[in-house]
Amino acid sequence: MSELTKRIITAAILLVVVWGWYFHLSSPWFERGLALVGWLTTCELILLVKLRQAWLYMISALFGWLAFSFAADIQVLLLTTFIWFTCFVYDSRKNPASFEHFFTAIWMLGWLFAFTLAIADTHTTATGQGLIIGACLAVWVSDSAAYFVGRAWGKTKLCPAISPGKSIEGALGGLLFGVPVAAACWVYWGVLPLIPAILLAIVTVIAGILGDLSESSVKRLVGAKDSGRWLPGHGGILDRIDAMLIAIPVTWLLWGLI
Repeated sequence: MSELTKRIITAAILLVVVWGWYFHLSSPWFERGLALVGWLTTCELILLVKLRQAWLYMISALFGWLAFSFAADIQVLLLTTFIWFTCFVYDSRKNPASFEHFFTAIWMLGWLFAFTLAIADTHTTATGQGLIIGACLAVWVSDSAAYFVGRAWGKTKLCPAISPGKSIEGALGGLLFGVPVAAACWVYWGVLPLIPAILLAIVTVIAGILGDLSESSVKRLVGAKDSGRWLPGHGGILDRIDAMLIAIPVTWLLWGLI
């Protein structure tokens, strides 16, 4: 089976599963499913950044995500971070561990918690669901547009030290196509009026680009091509949600302020 075939089959299965989970699963099973995905992604992250004594981090993360499934709150992140640092100090008693890798894990874990918290908080209302759908559309459309525009007209590298394939022209193409789609979605669902919707969509697309670059920098640090092998043809979970990992929390926070 070719990689393209695997990619299409995996994407189709994911679409059906996520659609059914997001729109048809109510509390508390919705939050428990979200926590399960969060824990699996955390395990993938631990293995990706090659933390020593990985089982210590995985077990502590399991308890953190279990707590999250019953009460989605930022306090869970703070407690998990404290436990992780305790694990890091314990592991460094005789042989110093890489703080650079540990800090990278904490950075990604923080955004992952914010990502799941945003989804849990907005899931209970139609307006909140419209916000998340619009943000996802902004990321997906802008990412696709950036790829094709970049291939056709990309000349100026956006951030070659992290991702040599991305160009400024591609990023502008992503803004050009992603912003109208998200803004139209939010206006249609009554999430925001037109002008605030356009402004928020611009920030969402930019945050998505930064999220993509963030995960690329992590993979470059550890010398990995993919974040994992959970998803045939796609790599790992982080490879699929990298752009949304920052875009959705930023969109959710700014929407709350607006």
